[in-house]
Amino acid sequence: MVSVNWLDGTDFGYYALCPASYLQDWDGTEANEVFQAYVSKVPLPDHGEVLTIGGEALPVTYLPESMTFVQNVGSDEKVDLHKEAERAMDAQGWQDAVEIALGGRYFLIDSGVPGAETEERYMIQVDVPHGRYQVRSLSIDLPLGEFYLHRLVPSASPRLGDGPAHTPVRRP
Repeated sequence: MVSVNWLDGTDFGYYALCPASYLQDWDGTEANEVFQAYVSKVPLPDHGEVLTIGGEALPVTYLPESMTFVQNVGSDEKVDLHKEAERAMDAQGWQDAVEIALGGRYFLIDSGVPGAETEERYMIQVDVPHGRYQVRSLSIDLPLGEFYLHRLVPSASPRLGDGPAHTPVRRP
């Protein structure tokens, strides 16, 4: 079983996928407008869009092989998260959350803490190939745990970003 690095310390209930080039400038207020949204995006002038994940102060991790963010609602340590996430890729019930343009190096951080004050142990490095992505969400309830999955799926959409600046999505 592969170990997983969990972020478990948001005081605000939201994590932000902050561009690496903006990390030192992140002041902790950029994602304030996403309250009550579980998956959302906010514009970040001159840096594109920022994906936010949260709604509850749950531990979160990123599985790069499936490009999936996972929130741990409650689980036994014996759950093989990589295996269960892979098994869920073909499951019914995935819901479209938001469409977003991403690319490059990011850090998943507590959205309410300034980037310059965020210690390395409170961030996860996330590298994403340049492109447009549909964020799709699914709740999985296993015998040994419950998780919320938020997967980046390459999008065929020719005009990403049309619509509101942030799109709140309720729990899948």
